[in-house]
Amino acid sequence: MSIIILFALACEDKGQNCDIYTGRGNLISYNLITEYNEEAFQILIKDIYGFDPNEFDIQYDVKIYRVIYESLGTSGEPTQLSGAIFVPQLKSKISLPTLKISHYTITQRNAVASVLPTVSPQSLLGSMQGYFAIYSDGIGYGVSVTQASYVNKQASAISGIDLLRASKEFACENEIELNDQLFTTGYSAGGYGTMAFHQIIEQEYSEEFTITANSPGAGPYSLYEMGKRIFEDDVYNTPYYLGFALWGYMLATGDNDALNRWVKPKYRTPILTMYDGTYTGDQIDNALNDTMSVLLEPKFLSDFLADKEIEFKNYLIENSFIYDGWKPNAPIHFMHGEKDNTVFYFLMKLGAEQLIANGANKIKTTSYPGDHGGAAADCMINSIKWFNTMKQ
Repeated sequence: MSIIILFALACEDKGQNCDIYTGRGNLISYNLITEYNEEAFQILIKDIYGFDPNEFDIQYDVKIYRVIYESLGTSGEPTQLSGAIFVPQLKSKISLPTLKISHYTITQRNAVASVLPTVSPQSLLGSMQGYFAIYSDGIGYGVSVTQASYVNKQASAISGIDLLRASKEFACENEIELNDQLFTTGYSAGGYGTMAFHQIIEQEYSEEFTITANSPGAGPYSLYEMGKRIFEDDVYNTPYYLGFALWGYMLATGDNDALNRWVKPKYRTPILTMYDGTYTGDQIDNALNDTMSVLLEPKFLSDFLADKEIEFKNYLIENSFIYDGWKPNAPIHFMHGEKDNTVFYFLMKLGAEQLIANGANKIKTTSYPGDHGGAAADCMINSIKWFNTMKQ
């Protein structure tokens, strides 16, 4: 049964309330936060993002809403999360595809689309071209004051799945007609998040939702191989990513002694205290060290690069997407900067090849010039262009 029919039945049965979900995915509240017309988009694209406005087909004005919905916290407890919904202002009645965007690495609680919509270029670029775009702030951001679990598969997926549910209720209440198409994308940690969303949807929620296509950009598809490369290279230019991953492991597993075993005393306090939603990535970088032999205990490094630290390695493998035999049904178009040494370029090839080995036959990769920051625009723009070839 299509999403449209489900919505129609829900609205017919429940009147204007459209209470489709109780518990997880229940829409608690929403409010309009801003609106962009074509002139505003032209300025935004040129002056904020540095893109050429002539490359974009600005089809619709867009209204952006801040939403609060029910979900789960880091430990699986019921909690409220926030997000943003980007709604094209249609000139005629048509059904819209849904575009779900996972956010890149953020450390400040308010650096999210429900507070500042411009932090999500893909949401804006997609919605102005006719997508009903949704962006989950995630655990630890927006209204959520708990600290975030970083690159954790379940935590990354669940917040987006529950926003997808809440967005259906929002659409019903606002008489927005949606079709069956569901596209998903994200860059960097968002590339990780969109893969988590895709895998968990197909493995656990396939009777409720179907992914149409997925375009992950520059994500760490194998956390284990990324960690190994960082430790082998010794110098890593974005140590706050690593600190966040170590913190996320502690948060997810309850292994609170891990930092004492892994990190040198000077750097333990920054990792324990600076991922509280108030510090920037640059501030955390400055409190850490980009040389692994300076930042980390030598025993941890030698054990990880040998055949020890098995529990940590297993955690990294379990929270990746390529080792458990998953064969994605929906097509995946990986995009990555060929000079990316932040989230290493080789991870795209590794991820694609392993999914193909798992039996997937709709996998595509595209490389762009530039490093992690330099290739971001190409990946974000071309993910939407690829979706446009399938959009109904």
